Amino acid sequence: MTHSFGGIWTRKKLGVLERYLAFYMTALKKQSFTLHYADAFAGTGSHSPAMQADQEMLIPYEDFRGSVQAALSVEPAFHHYHFNDLNPDHIAELHQLSDSHPDKVIHIYQQDANVFVPQFCASMGRSDRAVLFLDPYSTQLDWSTLRHVAASGKVDMWMLFPLSVILRMTPRDGDKLRPEWDGTLTRLLGTQDWQQAFYKPSVEPAIDDLFGDSKDSGIQRIDAGELGHWVTGRLREIFAFVPEPMLLENNGHPLFLFYFAVSNPSRSAWGLARRAVHSIMKQK
Repeated sequence: MTHSFGGIWTRKKLGVLERYLAFYMTALKKQSFTLHYADAFAGTGSHSPAMQADQEMLIPYEDFRGSVQAALSVEPAFHHYHFNDLNPDHIAELHQLSDSHPDKVIHIYQQDANVFVPQFCASMGRSDRAVLFLDPYSTQLDWSTLRHVAASGKVDMWMLFPLSVILRMTPRDGDKLRPEWDGTLTRLLGTQDWQQAFYKPSVEPAIDDLFGDSKDSGIQRIDAGELGHWVTGRLREIFAFVPEPMLLENNGHPLFLFYFAVSNPSRSAWGLARRAVHSIMKQK
């Protein structure tokens, strides 16, 4: 069984990740570090692209290796690979994938990502360095988990932020905001101040309909670009370096923000990464 998800944006995401991993391993191969790659939402390790009704052609399967296989293909190889997923079927396939790579040191975990990531970061010793890939299926990732990554000082992170999910949970009209989503949004965004940040008085006054009822509350959510800018600012509060994210879209609709973040506060550590990531994100 392969793991069905995504579309053309998935190929872009995996291409960026694979190019960065190749850069990372080349840059650090002569250093005395023990190098780790961790995927907190590893799935099955491979990926069968989803066919969309308006998609004229299906991109060939070989272009859609999952993040696990992309990481395993990078040379020089990492010293350790850490693959985590909660789904027992995914775990079984990850074990099969591990068996097919006897030359690699692969560790497989079946944990909530919000448990796995803090434990992984805490396990990093003085000579350890890591790249962590976070590709949550929806709203699984807590902001508090990101704080553990930022505090590690040893982990470079690539994260897919579910922008479209946030937009769906925060309707344009502030009067339609559902209170049962407050807790989820606070957990995802790491603050109870998100509502004040997202909702502002409307420039245009609310318009009454034929019955004299106002169509909206006069409070409207900021647009997707402003929301993304706010999230970027939040990440920059805890990470040493966060460049502008890559926007991944489907037919012009924003889906995800693909973030890179460096936890190492040393300017020399993130300076080289900054130049590399700028170049990598510009590639098609």
